[in-house]
Amino acid sequence: MEKEKKYYLTCEILPGMFSNERGVEFKDINGNYVSGFWPEKFFKEKENKLEISLREIKGDKALIFGQMTSAVGYGFFQGLGFYVDKNLISSE
Repeated sequence: MEKEKKYYLTCEILPGMFSNERGVEFKDINGNYVSGFWPEKFFKEKENKLEISLREIKGDKALIFGQMTSAVGYGFFQGLGFYVDKNLISSE
């Protein structure tokens, strides 16, 4: 069985309000800042990466969404999905 590919967004990782969460900040394709909070399990902190859901790549941009979590209070403050520069996306 093939392992499901994981996608990551290179971003700034900030301390969270609690020890088990982190803040995140990045710019969308239009240069607007996007921020939010996610559980620490979605981060690769040493690489400044947040695990995301990649919906599409179109030209030089990628449409991303945050990972779903059952905990209340996590997500991006400015909305659900964002176009970002595709060069900010990596996979494994």
